[in-house]
Amino acid sequence: MLTIKRHINQLMSSNCYVISDAQSRACIIIDPGSEKSEDLILYIEQNKVSPEYIILTHEHSDHTWGVISLLDKYPEIKVIATQVCKEALPNASQAYFRFYYSDPEYAYYVNRVDITVEELDCHLDWCGEDIEFVLTPGHSNGSMCIKVGDNLFSGDTVMLTKPYVNKRDGSVDLYKNSVELLKNSIADNVLVYPGHGGRFYFKKFIQNR
Repeated sequence: MLTIKRHINQLMSSNCYVISDAQSRACIIIDPGSEKSEDLILYIEQNKVSPEYIILTHEHSDHTWGVISLLDKYPEIKVIATQVCKEALPNASQAYFRFYYSDPEYAYYVNRVDITVEELDCHLDWCGEDIEFVLTPGHSNGSMCIKVGDNLFSGDTVMLTKPYVNKRDGSVDLYKNSVELLKNSIADNVLVYPGHGGRFYFKKFIQNR
């Protein structure tokens, strides 16, 4: 049995999710975006779960800012992302901190991705679950969605708010193609856990388009 816990990242109010397996006590962390990951670490320690993977839906810092602090605390964790995301991470974050952080000289980037989804052929067998990675470039070129059973962790690709395509590292045409891909492959009753805002059924996303 899987448990999904949502954490709201601090500085930029994005979502992080912890997926825990009750039997093995293993867990996966999706999009840790708080610099020191204090809430995540407290949750992990209090619930006595063991983090095995950090999975990044894309390279933007509001979804990756907590990676370094988690690696410092749990050095055995493996970081998973798309190949494009991996290549973009060293240069993806600085624009955010010019807007959101008080120190203009502050620098941060994720310098470690252990496994790309392409190396996994877009599937990960974890605790008896087939985790499927769906490449969805558009919001950013390194974006993907993560399907776990009837749950879709969509990053900034599928949200109920108006879609935002980053002009520096995204593409409107690619975004439209990615949405069509999802429309053709995701069932209406799949529960979406987006990068911002509360969860909803995929059917509601389609109705808003």
